[in-house]
Amino acid sequence: MKSHVLRLFILLSVASFMFFGYQCGSPEFTGAKVHMQQKNWKEAIRLLEVEVKKNPTNEEAWFFLGGLKADQGDLAGMNAAFNECLKISPKHAPDIKATRYNKWGQSLNTGVNLLEKATADSSQYYELSIAAFKKAIEAWPDTALTYRYLAYVYNNKGDFDNALINFKKAWDLGKDVESIKRAGKIYLIRGDDHKSKYETTNAVNLKLAKSLAELKNASTKDKIKDLIGLPDTMIKVPKNLTKVTWQYKKYDASFSFDGEKLVDKKLSSYKVSIDSTEARLASTEYLKAVEYLEIARNADPKDNEALNALLKAYIEANRIEPAVREFEKAVASDPSKTNRYILGVLYRTIGKFDESIREFKESNKLDPNDCEVMFDIAATYYNWGVDMIKVAEDKNEPSEAYKEKFQAALPFMEKVSECKKDDANVWETMGTIYARLGQQDKAMKAFDQADKIRKGVK
Repeated sequence: MKSHVLRLFILLSVASFMFFGYQCGSPEFTGAKVHMQQKNWKEAIRLLEVEVKKNPTNEEAWFFLGGLKADQGDLAGMNAAFNECLKISPKHAPDIKATRYNKWGQSLNTGVNLLEKATADSSQYYELSIAAFKKAIEAWPDTALTYRYLAYVYNNKGDFDNALINFKKAWDLGKDVESIKRAGKIYLIRGDDHKSKYETTNAVNLKLAKSLAELKNASTKDKIKDLIGLPDTMIKVPKNLTKVTWQYKKYDASFSFDGEKLVDKKLSSYKVSIDSTEARLASTEYLKAVEYLEIARNADPKDNEALNALLKAYIEANRIEPAVREFEKAVASDPSKTNRYILGVLYRTIGKFDESIREFKESNKLDPNDCEVMFDIAATYYNWGVDMIKVAEDKNEPSEAYKEKFQAALPFMEKVSECKKDDANVWETMGTIYARLGQQDKAMKAFDQADKIRKGVK
């Protein structure tokens, strides 16, 4: 017999001979002990199996049989025998636990070592690692850690279905937070995969839809050309060389200019065909990610990794309000620059501009030179101003109250233009702000700089 535990069985067996003699056991049980002393494991097992059939209450026979099965690698047989032994009495419970733990630990360590060797070029180690972890599960079926490691293997080899099954099992067995978090991340990955397919399938039409949406705010010839190309026809006004109307038949749209100034636009409700099949599949996966990551977040509120994954899931699932609540709690417990910045973005997304500006400015205090934060302060004031313009137009109540927001955005955007000198969008946004504030010369210079950057002119 090879293991330490089974050597203990032999000593127990010898002691039983000394105190009770052979007459105390059946011929099968006595014979099994003799074969154990002679290291004839196969015959010992056979005789013990005969014995437990004849005498199912023989606790010692079940105990020895379980130990022998363990050493032969028959872990299912080991557990079956040990379970029968424990039904009769807890006498051998400590030794049974030690044997199971020993076999579990050996298989678990083997699985971990094999997993560390597994790569795309040596994928055979994945299968060997899976087999080892399944052995560990046989040895100790109710251990969450084993299922988590088995899930790691499936996750690493890209078998997300089996990874999810085992991560969920680990959570169900032991409330293993790492496993439920990993499951949530898998749903995020699968959601991203469907989203990518959606964007690839509809790339041309999505770009067109975005361009048509941006036409509503386009105010220069160059911007319109960038969005939908040159017009089908250019209609000039007789005896007026500065006035011209661009017409786009396909989109039933027209733009009238006086020089470079846009004076009128007409846009139809042109519909772009989009296949949303993959988008719907992505949404389903993102909602599952929210479900699992909320569990992980609630189980460990200090886990920032789970919080950030949950934020992504909320945004992708279009569940911004719950995201706001989570980051309000995060800022309350940890008012860091990052938490405040993210909360600022979320507030802006739902139109809470005052709250958004507050969080961005608090983030800016913690790092005054962060260009991204300054940009977001400017962008929030800008969006606020645009929103005010839209509200006034919808109510048909012209107002210049928006100018206060554009004026507040300007110093931040000017600072951003110093640290993002080669960003055409920054200069274009700044040009729009200048134009809204009536500073036409500065506006034209900013638009010209944006045009130069896009054309690669130094």
